[in-house]
Amino acid sequence: MNFNRSKLVAITTGVISIFICILYLLLITVFDFRSFLNNQITNLSENIAAVFPVIDYIP
Repeated sequence: MNFNRSKLVAITTGVISIFICILYLLLITVFDFRSFLNNQITNLSENIAAVFPVIDYIP
């Protein structure tokens, strides 16, 4: 009976560790994709220029 219980504990621990591993990989993928999007958004702002018209009015 102890052999069956220890085998069940080992299988349960293995399933939990695999679940944690998959969850970790999914989180890393999501955060890595977000950094890619942030880099693309910041690169778009490099090509933007501001124009300030100056009008010299002398009465």
